[in-house]
Amino acid sequence: MREIEGIDAAMEVLKPYWKDIEEDFHRHNDRFLELAATDHDFIGRVLRAHLVVENFLNSYLEQTFGFDDFDGLRLTFAQKAKMLPSAKVSAAFVRPGIIQLNKVRNKFGHTLSHVIEFGEINAMTDILSIARPNTTFEQPIEAIEAFAPIACAFLSNPPMHLQNVFVEAFKSIQTASLD
Repeated sequence: MREIEGIDAAMEVLKPYWKDIEEDFHRHNDRFLELAATDHDFIGRVLRAHLVVENFLNSYLEQTFGFDDFDGLRLTFAQKAKMLPSAKVSAAFVRPGIIQLNKVRNKFGHTLSHVIEFGEINAMTDILSIARPNTTFEQPIEAIEAFAPIACAFLSNPPMHLQNVFVEAFKSIQTASLD
């Protein structure tokens, strides 16, 4: 028995149309090759920043909320980002940028030819203007990559002797909701 029963009969039916079938295949194949030739460097760079920030975000949420089985909750990145406080803690400072990072990543996840514009990452650049005041970025991807370690730092719980200092410093922080 052949693995594909009836293939010979199917091929006989298709044989008179083979030229048209090949032309159609080549048209679709050309489109595939064009889409596959998209510069994947930006996608990889955004994904790397997103994954690293998510790692720190997971640790922050586990430590802050004391979840026993955080992975078992199977939360999306967007759900995790919305769990971040929007006021009175240092993580609130980077929350809007983290939400924007996820939106940019999602655009790459659904559009092969997405081009990042500075307007899409204004929360990240606002944070960078405070955390890295004299730094300029020629391309939005450079700002995203500069934002990621800042987000990770603000998602990290400081040593005990510095925790009260951070609480005092950020007690008046309030961020806008990007939801």
